[in-house]
Amino acid sequence: MRYRFTSLLLGFGLLTAAAEPIKVAVYDDKGAAGKGIPSVEVILGRTTDVKVTKLKGADIASGGLKGYDLVMFTGGSGSAEAAGLGEQGRQEVREFVRNGGGYVGICAGAYLACSGFEWGLGVLNAKTVSPKWRRGQGEVKIEGAAFGDTFADRGVRYANGPIIKADGRKDLPDFEVLIAFRSELAQNDTPVGVMVNAPAMVRSTYGLGRVFTSSPHPEQTAGLEPLVEKAVRWVARAKGPTDELWKRLEAMEVDKLWLPGAIVDWRTGLPTGQPIKDAKSKHTHCSQFVAAVADRLAIPLLRPPEHGVVGLANAQFDWLATDAAKKAGWVALKDGAAAQSAANDGRLVLASLKNPDATRPGHIAIVRPGAKEAALLAQEGPDVMQAGGTNAMRTSLRKGFGNHKKEYDQIAFYAHVVDLTPAK
Repeated sequence: MRYRFTSLLLGFGLLTAAAEPIKVAVYDDKGAAGKGIPSVEVILGRTTDVKVTKLKGADIASGGLKGYDLVMFTGGSGSAEAAGLGEQGRQEVREFVRNGGGYVGICAGAYLACSGFEWGLGVLNAKTVSPKWRRGQGEVKIEGAAFGDTFADRGVRYANGPIIKADGRKDLPDFEVLIAFRSELAQNDTPVGVMVNAPAMVRSTYGLGRVFTSSPHPEQTAGLEPLVEKAVRWVARAKGPTDELWKRLEAMEVDKLWLPGAIVDWRTGLPTGQPIKDAKSKHTHCSQFVAAVADRLAIPLLRPPEHGVVGLANAQFDWLATDAAKKAGWVALKDGAAAQSAANDGRLVLASLKNPDATRPGHIAIVRPGAKEAALLAQEGPDVMQAGGTNAMRTSLRKGFGNHKKEYDQIAFYAHVVDLTPAK
């Protein structure tokens, strides 16, 4: 059961939560054909906490995905669905997923997700192995495991779905194969042998959102219908673990560790006892503290020993803007309001600033959840946790970056999904 938070934030936590259904937007317009939509409506209609709404391409293009948890594209024609969305609609879907929405694509919807087509959404780092797609329709065998279910030599309906491989995009994460084909159809002069062992169902991330695609049709295969509901629940995950995240961050005691004026161990914040050679340096540790946070959360971020502690904040600013950071799951946010929203959703959100003087340090801090009114948020920014000239468990962005008043409007914000699930 997902929860939509309806109460104000207090401290680092949330007061109460009211249960609401998972809201699924199903594209029902040009290119969507066959039994996909009716089948999905029947499957999800059996649940008590999933609500399905059909949207036209124009609805999506005009911002109609706002308030939904995921968008679904079923079978038909991927290129026709793309045309039905139009360029603005495709951009709306990309931004929706990038900012934390889910995407489920079946057959045509799987084609549409791929980055390997000019008309594709590019939310999946994939392309087809051949431009010849009319492989035929019928039952094929699949094998693998998805969402707790294991399949071997299992039949599934197939109807010209995409046979994909990695596209090699450097700014997109690699997909994970859940289910693979174990037999094939190869009609209409399509290449033989490329379908066997190829991905049938995959999952990935795009920005802060999750993506699931299926080349075959589980929604039209007796006994496989539960996969659709499970995929919906996976992509429509609840927001991040806000309370637990901030319990862990506050337990790092940045007000007592990573203190200025001494050389510290970047992971623990404890003084090393190493003598300071440069008496003029203030020896502040904002970038080391943020690196330690990312390290403990298993989130990629430029840190020692990849980069020395000198100039690390400036280097982190540069790194966060790279394709490597995008592929690692970091998403650039528009402004402080977007940063506040992402922090409230349980993301790790960084406020980063590069000093225009390369010989001087920049600054980086962690945005805290909060419920400031819009005017106050615009005036002083969200609250942050930071090390620096003055370490703070909580201070405003404007105060925290007070030594960079001239560059204050150049602060960049980035968010990353937090997963506190224990490793198995």
